[in-house]
Amino acid sequence: MADNWIEPREVIELVERYVSEELADAERYDNRTPLDRSGVWSLHQLARDIYAHGVKDGTMQEQMRNVHARERAAEAVRDGAR
Repeated sequence: MADNWIEPREVIELVERYVSEELADAERYDNRTPLDRSGVWSLHQLARDIYAHGVKDGTMQEQMRNVHARERAAEAVRDGAR
């Protein structure tokens, strides 16, 4: 899903907070290395991909609810016709 460009403001802020913490830890500890510009971009791409999966799952859930609602409505019509 690397071509996904949707990343909500809240997700951007979470990723940037993580990046800030990683950079601070890299300065504070000898055994940590900072994320470079490419690493930060890749982290945002990962966040976009994860978000896209959530949107897709939410869409599928809504579709399934609608399918079952239509089935119940059709069954109610059939039961009323008897």
